[in-house]
Amino acid sequence: MPKSPPLAVNGFATDSRTSHSGYPLDRPQVGSVRHGQLMRFPKIKTLFYLLAHFRFGEVLRKVRGRLHSRTVSFGLRRNLLVPFEAPTPKIPITIRPLREEDIPFLLEAPYHGVPKKELIEQAERLSFLREGIPTCYVAVTQDGKPCFMQWLMSSEDNDKIQLRFNHGFPLLAPDEALVEKCFTPEAYRGLGIMSYAMALIAKKAERLNARRVITFVEVNNIASLKGCKKSGFVPYIIRDDRWFLFRRKLTWTSLPQGFLYPFETAAVTKAPKEKFRFSESTSPQLDNVVTHPAS
Repeated sequence: MPKSPPLAVNGFATDSRTSHSGYPLDRPQVGSVRHGQLMRFPKIKTLFYLLAHFRFGEVLRKVRGRLHSRTVSFGLRRNLLVPFEAPTPKIPITIRPLREEDIPFLLEAPYHGVPKKELIEQAERLSFLREGIPTCYVAVTQDGKPCFMQWLMSSEDNDKIQLRFNHGFPLLAPDEALVEKCFTPEAYRGLGIMSYAMALIAKKAERLNARRVITFVEVNNIASLKGCKKSGFVPYIIRDDRWFLFRRKLTWTSLPQGFLYPFETAAVTKAPKEKFRFSESTSPQLDNVVTHPAS
C-alpha cells in the first residue's frame, strides 16, 4: 500500500528523506502531480477526511449548504502604520513558525466528542499543511507547548488563496497580507492568547512589505470579533456568501470609516444583545457581485 504524502510545514515537507515527487525535502513541494491534482479540489479532501472518520452527517450538511445557504462575514483590517499594543495574555507566550513536533498538540485531537464545526476546521488546517501553504505561526508557552496557530499569507500567495478559498477573499494588493485559520486548543482558551498572538503575527507582515493586514469573521461570531478588535482590527467590508442549487453569489459591500462592531453598537445604545442582521436595503455602497457555479 503506497505511503500517504508527507505533511508540508510552512511549504517544506516534513519527511526526512525525499518527497513522492522526488524533490529533496529541504525544498518546497512544487511540481508534484498528485499534490497538484488535489490542490484543485481542496474541499473534496475535506469531505474525504470527514468520510474517513464516519462524519456522514457533516458531509450531508455541506452538500445541503450548496443547495441553499447564506453566510455573512465582516472583513476586518489593521493598518500596520498605526501604533497598536494588544492586551497582555494571562500567560507568557512567544511567536515562531510551526514545527513538525507541534502538529500532535494542535491538530491530532481525539475525534470522538469533538464538535462538528471544529472537526471540519481541523480537517481544513491539516489540508493547509499538506498543501504547504505558507506561513503558519504558533504561539508557545514558556515550557515550549504550542497554544495557538494561525496562517499569515502575502500577495505572492494570491493564486493559492483564491484556489483554496474558492475565490472567497479579495485579491491581496502588494502591500496587503491575510491572516486566517486561527486555532486555540481548548486548554488554553480564555487566557487572552488569541488577541495577543494575532497582533504579533499580523505585525510580522511588515517583513512581507505589507502595510495592511485583513481577515474575515462571521458576523455573529462575537467571541472572535472581540478578539480581533483587541488585535487592532476594524470592520471595513461585508462579504455576503449565498448558495442556491449549487450556484454561488458573492456580494462585497464597503463599510464607512468608523463602522462599529455589533457588540459596540449594543453597548452604545444599551440595547439587549441580539444577532447582527445584514440588510441590503440599508447597507452601504455595493461594490461588487460575483456569481459562479460550485467548485
